Amino acid sequence: MLFMFIIDIILYALLPVYNKVAPSIGGLPFFYTYQIVMLIVSSVLFLIPSLGDKR
Repeated sequence: MLFMFIIDIILYALLPVYNKVAPSIGGLPFFYTYQIVMLIVSSVLFLIPSLGDKR
């Protein structure tokens, strides 16, 4: 489960990769689009161990 948190932290720590305006996707700068995508990815990454922990 800790591995899922580490993946999420590393993807958010890559600020120079997504700290840009271009390309604009759907009228939103890439920075905001990346944040929206990361919200979905983080939810899935945290859901996997949660569903796997059936006690």
